[in-house]
Amino acid sequence: MDAARPETEAYEQLLEAVPDAIVVVDTDGRVVRVNRQAETLSGYSREELVGMSVEELVPEALRARHVAHRGAYQRSPAVRSMGSHLDIRFRRRDGSEFPADIALSPVPGRHGVLVVASVRDITERLRAEDELLRAQEVFRLVVEGVHDYAIFMLDPEGRVRTWSPGAARLKGYAAEEIIGRHFSVFYPPEDVEVGKPARELRVAAGTGRYEEDGWRVRRDGTRFWANVVITAIRDQAGRLLGFAKITRDVTERKRQDDRLRAVVEVAQAALEGRPEGELLQLIARRARSMVEAGRAAISLVDAGQDAVTVAAADDVDAAADDEPALVVPLTSGEQPIGRLSVTGEPAGRTFTDEDRELLGLFAAQAAVAIGYSRVRDELQRFAVLEDRERIGRELHDGAIQSLFAVGMGLQGIAMMTSDPAQRDRLEASVGRIDDVIRDLRNYIFGLRPGLAADRHLARALEELAEELEQQHGVACAVDVDPAVAARLAPRAADIVQMTREALSNVGRHAAAATCRLSLRAEGGEAVLEVDDDGQGFVPGAGGGWGLRNLADRAAAMGGSLAIDSVPGEGTAVRLRLPAQGR
Repeated sequence: MDAARPETEAYEQLLEAVPDAIVVVDTDGRVVRVNRQAETLSGYSREELVGMSVEELVPEALRARHVAHRGAYQRSPAVRSMGSHLDIRFRRRDGSEFPADIALSPVPGRHGVLVVASVRDITERLRAEDELLRAQEVFRLVVEGVHDYAIFMLDPEGRVRTWSPGAARLKGYAAEEIIGRHFSVFYPPEDVEVGKPARELRVAAGTGRYEEDGWRVRRDGTRFWANVVITAIRDQAGRLLGFAKITRDVTERKRQDDRLRAVVEVAQAALEGRPEGELLQLIARRARSMVEAGRAAISLVDAGQDAVTVAAADDVDAAADDEPALVVPLTSGEQPIGRLSVTGEPAGRTFTDEDRELLGLFAAQAAVAIGYSRVRDELQRFAVLEDRERIGRELHDGAIQSLFAVGMGLQGIAMMTSDPAQRDRLEASVGRIDDVIRDLRNYIFGLRPGLAADRHLARALEELAEELEQQHGVACAVDVDPAVAARLAPRAADIVQMTREALSNVGRHAAAATCRLSLRAEGGEAVLEVDDDGQGFVPGAGGGWGLRNLADRAAAMGGSLAIDSVPGEGTAVRLRLPAQGR
C-alpha cells in the first residue's frame, strides 16, 4: 500500500494539472472523482460532487436522454474526442447552464468500467464562431449587394473559385459557366499571347498587390476599360491560398479623359500656329475617334458660292458615308462657314446627345482654328505689305530720283553736243533710262498696289486695264467675279503684279487691238485669264523672261500657268489658283 502511494499522488497531481474539468463516473452514473477545475466550473465543492449522480450536472430537460446515452456508452465504451457532439449543455450548482464540449475515455477497473469525462466551457468559442459566421454572412451580403464591381476569388493557379452577382453582371458569365476556369478568359487575345495574366499573378504574389487600368473582355466578346486590383491571400504561416480580384468598369471615365485630352491637343496645336489644313485634319481625326464613328469630315463653304469643299477627312470605314450621320455647323459669329459631320455609327451603340455635344465642341474648335489661321495669315500679309511700302519708298526716293538726275544730265549734254551721232546715242540712253524708270514705277505699283492693299482687288484690276488702254491703245474689257476677288484678297499684291506683267506683254509684244481680262471661279479654283487678238506666237519657242516670270510667280502662289497661242490668232494666258487664296 505504501509503494502505491507515490503513484496515487502523481495521478492526483496530473488530474489537478489538466486545464479542463475532470469528472470520473462509475457504472452506476455516480461521480467518484473530480479535480479542482470541476469544482470551479460546476460551482459544487469536491465533497458535494463525489457520490452525486452525473445527471444532476445535466439540464433537467435533457436528463432522460442523457441516461439513455450513458447506458449505450457503457455497453460499447470507446474513446470519444472533443468536438464529436456540438449541442451539449452543462448545469451549474446555481442552475445556470453553458454549452460544453466533452471528451470521454473508458478506464477498466475492479468494479467495472469507469468513464473519465473531460469537460470544457465553450461559451466564448461558440460566441467567436457565431461572430465569425455573422461577419461572413455580412461579407457575403456586401459582396452580393455590390453590382458595380466584380469581386471574386482565384486559386493560386488563377482558376476562378467564387463568383459574385456583380461579377456576373459585369462580365456576363453565370457562376456555373466560369467557376473552375482560368481567369485569362477575361483578357484580350493579344494580352494572353504575351503572358500578361500570369505576369499579373506573379507580381501580386511577390508584392502582395497588383493594380492597373486596361482592356478586359466580356463573355459576348465586347471590350471595356477596367480598373483591376489583385490581392494575394495568405494564411498565418505565409502560405499562398489564392487571390482576391476586384474589377470595375471605368470605360466612361476613360472616354471622358480621352475627350479632354483630345480637346487640349487641338487647342495646343492651334496655339502652336500649325497650318489650317493640318489643324482641320487633326480635328477630323479626333472627332471620329472620340465618337467611335466610321468617318469624319470637315467641309467649308466657298465665299459667295453655294459650293462646299471637303477640307479634311478621316475614316476607317469606306462604306460609312451611306450610314446614319451627325452633322454640326461651323460658324464664325453668325456666319456659317462649314460643317463637321460623322458617319458610320459605332458598333454596339447609336449616336447620343453626348456625342452631338462633343462634336459641337470640336466644331467650335475648328471654327476658332480657321479664324485664328486666317487672322495669322492676314497679319503676315500686313507685315509683307509694310515691308513692300518701305522698299517702294526707297526705290522712289532713291533709285528713281538718281536715275532721273542722270537722265537730265545726259539730256543736257545731248543739247550741247554738235555731233549728231553722239546726240542720237545720248538720246537713246536717255530713252532707256526712261524705260527703266517706268519699269521701276511699275514694280513700285506692284509693291504698293493701291486699292489692292485695301483688299479691293476688283478695282485694282480695272485700273490696270485702263492703264493698258492709255499707254498702248489696246481696248481692254474687264470681267471680275467679286466673290472670287474677295477670296483672293490676301494675295492681292501678287495677283496685281502678275496681271500687270501679263498686260504689259500684251501692250509691248502682241500688237493687239483688243484684250479681255477676267477673274472667275471654275472647278473649285480661281482662274485669272488675259486674252488678246494680237499676232500670237508658238509656245515653247523662246518667249523671254516675261513668260518665265509669270510661270515662276504662279508656282510660288501654289497655282499653275497655261498659255494658249496660235500665230496670227492671238494669245490666252490662264492662271489657276486655289479659290481660298491659300
